[in-house]
Amino acid sequence: MAEKMTAENARTFEHQSRVHEMILANAAAERGCTCEAYKDWFTYNRWQAQGFQVQKGEHGIKLTTYVPITKTDKETGERVVVGKRPRTTSVFCRCQVKKI
Repeated sequence: MAEKMTAENARTFEHQSRVHEMILANAAAERGCTCEAYKDWFTYNRWQAQGFQVQKGEHGIKLTTYVPITKTDKETGERVVVGKRPRTTSVFCRCQVKKI
């Protein structure tokens, strides 16, 4: 089972996408809020790790990302990335959450 995400981990990202930034900027403009990508937009689990709850009835923005596919090397026992697969996730802006 994966480790529980800490509040610090929930605010850091390994990769950032300019396309996702543009999508989220447009979504924020449509909602009339000033939320910035990678500062104010997180997945449900990341908001939970930071002590916030998505408000009832709110709908997230769907983004597609690619997650690595790994296999264990039989000789070394090391996990090796052998490809990527698409995954869709929903993100919510700061305007859609409240402090728990």
